[in-house]
Amino acid sequence: MKKIAKWIPSWEWPQDITNQVELLLKEGKTLNICAGNNRLGDVKIDLEPKNEKVDKMNMRDLQFPDKSFDNVIIDPPWKLGYYQRFRPFYEAVRVTKISGNIFYNANWIPHSDQCKLINVYVRRDSHWGNVSIISHFRRVE
Repeated sequence: MKKIAKWIPSWEWPQDITNQVELLLKEGKTLNICAGNNRLGDVKIDLEPKNEKVDKMNMRDLQFPDKSFDNVIIDPPWKLGYYQRFRPFYEAVRVTKISGNIFYNANWIPHSDQCKLINVYVRRDSHWGNVSIISHFRRVE
């Protein structure tokens, strides 16, 4: 039987997923919300930072001006209740520049009239394991 499981640090995307998202980023400044140990992003934030390169900040109240980033990556906790899902996404949209990218990793697909869904990628780390959806949005007027 072929072994497919990999030992990876907690709170980190597998390298191939990180590489694929990195290829889709626009030039410019990137914010990573709920960054964990992910290496992507010029600015990385998390409510519980895992290392010194990540600043402490709440995803529901981003302390950045509107339209500050060319790319925003958000990987919120998957156990968010239905009504807890809206605000973090709307905050991510708010801080994204017009025509900027938003990459949202969850097991649901969010919605905002201020974004256009560009593509949906299914992330699978193992056979028979749960999957996540990485939704790629573009910010619009």
